[in-house]
Amino acid sequence: MKTFYKLAIASAIVGFGLGTLNTAQAASFTQTASDQGWWAAEGGLNGPNSNDNTNYVTGNIRGTDLRNFFKFDLGDVVGVTSATLQIQRFVGSGNPTETLGFFDVSTPADVLSQKNNSPNNTIYNDLGSGKNYGTFDVTTSGDPNEILSFALNSNAIADINARSGNFFSIGGALLGDLSEEYLFSESGDQGFAKLVVDTADSTHVPEPSALGGIVVVGVGGWWLKRKREVSLKNKS
Repeated sequence: MKTFYKLAIASAIVGFGLGTLNTAQAASFTQTASDQGWWAAEGGLNGPNSNDNTNYVTGNIRGTDLRNFFKFDLGDVVGVTSATLQIQRFVGSGNPTETLGFFDVSTPADVLSQKNNSPNNTIYNDLGSGKNYGTFDVTTSGDPNEILSFALNSNAIADINARSGNFFSIGGALLGDLSEEYLFSESGDQGFAKLVVDTADSTHVPEPSALGGIVVVGVGGWWLKRKREVSLKNKS
């Protein structure tokens, strides 16, 4: 009788453990940019910008140096382990390959969206300096509809985790001496950037396998109670 009792308890514990083993799993979340655009350096020839302009051209176009930004409302995403910025190629020009860098942004999110205040050297410089989030070689030719994926580095991942519940912004700049060289021209409303993040743990409710473990415990308890009742009847 004692042996049966021990075996039942052991099987119930093992069943529960196996059921709950997979409740913590990695998951992927995609955030669409809440705003994006460009800021120009002062002294260029290009015209003024506007707040509703979501074109994110970066480089040098018509004698004006431009840098772009992408702003994301992170919500409550926590425990981010990797992050990828996805943006549509649109149109490029210049060398066959340009070097694109992404950087942290210290300009407040609400100020960043006031694009009608461009040109502004302070914000322009901010978008291409500070902590580097990754440097990439990008071809200037290709399918304008192609979605380019940029795996951001550990600096970006740390800042994303630190900004949970707030806005997180990324600045983009072509690196090197520029002369009529640019990426992402003719971009706009139909091409909002996306930030794809992977997290270490996304489970907030038990999965079916966990519920299965709980059922095993319940059945085990019922079986033990039934065995005891039968045993008592046999003794009476």
